[in-house]
Parts: sequence; structure tokens; C-alpha cells
Amino acid sequence: MIIDRHTFIDLATHLEGASEGVLEVTKRCVSLCEEGGETAARPDQDCWVALVESLVSVNSELTSIEQTLRALLEANREEEEFARAALRRTGAVDA
Repeated sequence: MIIDRHTFIDLATHLEGASEGVLEVTKRCVSLCEEGGETAARPDQDCWVALVESLVSVNSELTSIEQTLRALLEANREEEEFARAALRRTGAVDA
């Protein structure tokens, strides 16, 4: 086993929470831009661009973590299949 089920689920749960957090921050930023119309004071354009770039960067990292977790899950499946096949070859388990 490459990663145990409990650890995998724990990591996936944290990934989901982080992803939802990024989405919530993005929604709040959009609502700040829309509030007050044209007359309201808005943060500097450069600040918004930097914020969006930061959110994109965090989202990219979360995507990488998700891909790593998927690879771990697949590696676990392959390892389990290999172990079952080895047991069948030795006759330890009835097919």
C-alpha cells in the first residue's frame, strides 16, 4: 500500500476545503467590484490584478495536489492488483 485509506481521505478533504476557500474568496472579490457602482471608491487596478494572479497561482497548486492524489489512488489500485495476482500465482488464494 502506497497510501492508507484514512490518510488519502484526510488529504482529499483538506484539498476540497482549500478549493472551496479559493472559490469563496473569488466570489467575494467579484462582489466587492460590483458593489457601489461607478461612484464608489475601488481599490487600485494593480491590487486587483495581483489578487487575481495570487488566486490563480493557488488554484494551480491545488490542481497539482489533486493530480498527485489521483496518481496515488491509481498506484494503490495497481499495487493491490499486483499483490492479488502474485497470491493467485502462488496458489495462496483461490481464483
